[in-house]
Amino acid sequence: MEKDVQAFMAVYETRNFSVAARQLFISQPSVSVQINRLEHSLDMTLFVRNGRRQVQPTPAADQLYLAYKRLNDEWQQTFMAIKQLSEHPQMPAPLGFSQTTAVTVMPALMAILLPHTNYQFDVQTMNSEAVLNGVVSHKLAFGLIEKPMLADTVSQSELPGDQLVLAGQPNADLWLLREPGSGVRHYTDAYLRQQGITPAHSLVVDTNQSIMGLLQAGIGKTIFSEALVPSGVPYTEIGAAFHRNFYLIGLEQQPNATLRELRVLIENTLKSANLK
Repeated sequence: MEKDVQAFMAVYETRNFSVAARQLFISQPSVSVQINRLEHSLDMTLFVRNGRRQVQPTPAADQLYLAYKRLNDEWQQTFMAIKQLSEHPQMPAPLGFSQTTAVTVMPALMAILLPHTNYQFDVQTMNSEAVLNGVVSHKLAFGLIEKPMLADTVSQSELPGDQLVLAGQPNADLWLLREPGSGVRHYTDAYLRQQGITPAHSLVVDTNQSIMGLLQAGIGKTIFSEALVPSGVPYTEIGAAFHRNFYLIGLEQQPNATLRELRVLIENTLKSANLK
């Protein structure tokens, strides 16, 4: 069955029996036999042949490929975790932080986590959508993001967050917008819709640090975390509706017990302590 699955994955990815055979270092007839055997065992057609060894996956093949890919990714993660555990005393624990949480929460959180020497931490900063993708692809053990985001295999825990304000010169025509996929952009779009505002002039800026520099230079206005508004920059309160939570995300079925313990530690720390 394992060889049949390998043949299926190769054919699905190449759409070609001959190319798949070369990748697997077997003959093309052997690939055909393995695919036929898998289709027979499943009692379904996986590929539509066109007579030139080029194939088109069926909807069943699409679903089967995603399932096998997910299982293989989980197995590889588990295998590497076990291998790392046997070779090194520390468990790799890559953590992803959205740009606001990287400034307001991460330093104090890491001060609490770093004494736990059974983990090898790696901190990465990106927007909320990229953090979610990192968790889904198993490149991150856990992530802290600024807006609720769901995905298959991922669970999220709601945590204390921050207050958003309108920062900058209130009469400025230029709106400073974070890129799509960021937590602040999600709430900025909500604010603009609520107020019936269509910005005549806007500038997309992909880091909070750059926005802070523009605000300090007296350029534009933006929806921003109150905790990050630079000193001397005016801001206006926009109400409790824009008090947002942060979200800790990780795999719903985390196979590693040590990483499951880390999630509990992070969650309890963020819920019980004022880290900002």
